[in-house]
Amino acid sequence: MGNLSRLIIQGCAASLMIISMGCSEQGGSPPSGSVSEPSPDIEPNPTVVPALKLAESFDELIIEDGFTFAMQRTVKIDIYFSQKQEFTEISIFTAFDPNTNMPINLLEKAQIYNAIKFSTSLPVPSYTESMVVVINGDSYAELDLPIDETNHIHYLVE
Repeated sequence: MGNLSRLIIQGCAASLMIISMGCSEQGGSPPSGSVSEPSPDIEPNPTVVPALKLAESFDELIIEDGFTFAMQRTVKIDIYFSQKQEFTEISIFTAFDPNTNMPINLLEKAQIYNAIKFSTSLPVPSYTESMVVVINGDSYAELDLPIDETNHIHYLVE
């Protein structure tokens, strides 16, 4: 059998299938011989269910016993110098090691050149209450700076 014959047979079969199933009627009454289902009753005064306010982040959710989802926060750090710095290296850590009393958990290491101010924003764990700033790798210039209630650290180096 040729390709043309196969196409004619497939077309006839498809046409018979469409005719035997019938076509749906848009709007209007159902075709003769079919039974329509009754329409559902509509309530005259529907009850209004108040919409729940969705939280935009886990930070807004509060669960019993004081648990919150605030796992991180962004802290803005501004360090000012009393004199212009030619070349200064600044390292920011989250804590001191209790055994060695050395800074641990380096977050950022930056260099400034001919500047009087250093600014950055860093994500830190929510339990972090202060950060350790080391200037030029000097162990005597390790500063344990507290984070204020607005998530900022301001410090003037003299």
